[in-house]
Amino acid sequence: MTSSTTGVVAGERFAALREHAEAVYAAWRHPERPRIDVAIDTSSLASGAGATRAALERVAADRNAAVDLGRNHGYGMQWLQPLVTITWPDGTSVLYGPVRPEDAPSIVDEATGRVGAAAALASGVLAGDRPGIPSVREHPFFANEPRERRLLRNIGLTDPESLEHYIGSGGYRAVGRMLERHQQPEQVRQLLIDAALTGRGGAYFPTGVKWNFLAGAPTDERYLVCNADEGDPGAWVNRVILEGDPHLLIEGMVFGGFATGARHGFIYIRDEYPLAVERVDQAIRQAEAAGLLGEDILGSGFRFTLEVIRGAGAYVCGDETGLLSSISDMRGQPRIKPPFPAVSGVFFKPTNVNNVESYSNAPFVLRNGPEWYQAEGTEEMHGTRLFTFSGDIPRAGFMEVPFGTPLPALLEACGGISGGRGLGALQSGGPLGSLLPGAVLPTLDTTLNAFRAHGGSLGSGGMIFMSDETCPVHFNEFIADFVEEESCGRCTTCHHGNQRMTEVFRRIIDGGGRREDRHNLEMIDTTIQNSNCQHGQLSPTVMRNTLRHFAPTYDAHVAGHACPTLTCEGLTRFRVVDQSDPRLPEAVDICPVDAFRGAEGDWEILDDRCIRCGACTDVAPRGVAREPVPARPALVPVG
Repeated sequence: MTSSTTGVVAGERFAALREHAEAVYAAWRHPERPRIDVAIDTSSLASGAGATRAALERVAADRNAAVDLGRNHGYGMQWLQPLVTITWPDGTSVLYGPVRPEDAPSIVDEATGRVGAAAALASGVLAGDRPGIPSVREHPFFANEPRERRLLRNIGLTDPESLEHYIGSGGYRAVGRMLERHQQPEQVRQLLIDAALTGRGGAYFPTGVKWNFLAGAPTDERYLVCNADEGDPGAWVNRVILEGDPHLLIEGMVFGGFATGARHGFIYIRDEYPLAVERVDQAIRQAEAAGLLGEDILGSGFRFTLEVIRGAGAYVCGDETGLLSSISDMRGQPRIKPPFPAVSGVFFKPTNVNNVESYSNAPFVLRNGPEWYQAEGTEEMHGTRLFTFSGDIPRAGFMEVPFGTPLPALLEACGGISGGRGLGALQSGGPLGSLLPGAVLPTLDTTLNAFRAHGGSLGSGGMIFMSDETCPVHFNEFIADFVEEESCGRCTTCHHGNQRMTEVFRRIIDGGGRREDRHNLEMIDTTIQNSNCQHGQLSPTVMRNTLRHFAPTYDAHVAGHACPTLTCEGLTRFRVVDQSDPRLPEAVDICPVDAFRGAEGDWEILDDRCIRCGACTDVAPRGVAREPVPARPALVPVG
């Protein structure tokens, strides 16, 4: 067939898919009878969504209620999980949470006409109008989001396991138009360059330029790879798309395959994301059945296929070259660059690697144009990006904000620091990212330069707010232990250097800090820069930030043998200070190592038995207190 003929065929086939999907989605948004959708995602399941759904099914069956049950994805307010949405035939949708199993009767009552039965659980109106309930968009948590969500436009408003819902809400439309109008690969790449779309993995390299590298490869065998090995504690931005809108990622990779000449792609998902693996795998099968993936997409002659690769739990495979080794059935060890993946990637063939959010932005650029994309963000960084927020805050969750959004505004949206305490530190970018003090928060926004000015990193989207009761030295021991454990072991500088860093911090928090420890840590930092990959090169970043920004706290641990927050095990002890506390017997019972001795009115804690878990002070804060231990003499080096 000629190109004009294939274009007509592609247009007709997609038009048929779209007509059917729009009818299915319209019926879902305006059901014949009320529908109760339970948010089914990793966060909701961890909060008990499975039990909530089972209770709703039981109550609806017992009452023979005229309701249906469905699913969606959490809207972003993860502190309110399990979340439930009721949609009525007129299209009105209201979000409720947290909905526990015991709340099921109220939800069913509300859905079947007893207005106000679940009013105490209402979080906001998603669509339509409900007297007395404000729009969810008016919630302070979303104060910094753009008027209309982009990457999150379908989250909470579709069934993530439905291809029809994705197409019916505008999905794959740009693919159909691209094939119908015979756009050229270079035109697609240029649109991304004009939009200044950058990667979202942390380096923020221009996506269109990166696709150009692969398009210029000298061989036809080339691959696309999606890095969904999201392993940073506190970051789950990729998981939101993988679980909540998997077809968005697939559509972005279809564009990538067309623009670069790749004919096959791999989506590498960490093993700890089983629901994401399941939903992406299902979405691939759905797209293949609909002719949106495969040997002849929409009858256009364009071929592109995808498969999911399940990781094996190695954090170091978050490095693109370690991931490529894993896909190629080799040990997940990063490679030395050059050669870069565009020259030698999967099976040593030219490869392009982007993360989930990078690919997922491409459909919006191609659907709406570069000018639309650049309407949000700053001159330095265009567009929006997803962030997840956790730590010592009352409102943990995810949101989509324009680049340049001030960090103080985001902390305010999260409800500030819990308990009215002060912000002690902000951790971004995971274990290889940064640890910045609360004092610099007013100077920070969501751009690279703002973080780089303080030696930090914006990272891949995870933000952890820590209260002033968090000990940065103790946190460093956790980070050092993590990066040592996750080192692939190839480089002596990385593995052994991180071992030494861990040993130093463990000795410090145990009360054995030495005057020369700062020099030794700085020497480790210098030496470890000779590591082969970024895991080693970036592993001392949090330590470097601590020595720079938390010097007084570090010095108190080393020179004064004291932990200002009374957190470090070797510098803290627990003592019974009020025998009359009525909750003291409960604290005795909860002790995991049986460290209490005596009887009621005469309790004491055996210091050599206590493991400093803090469970007793959580239960009986009046009766048990943390205290500094008497300072030990500093260890003097031999020789």
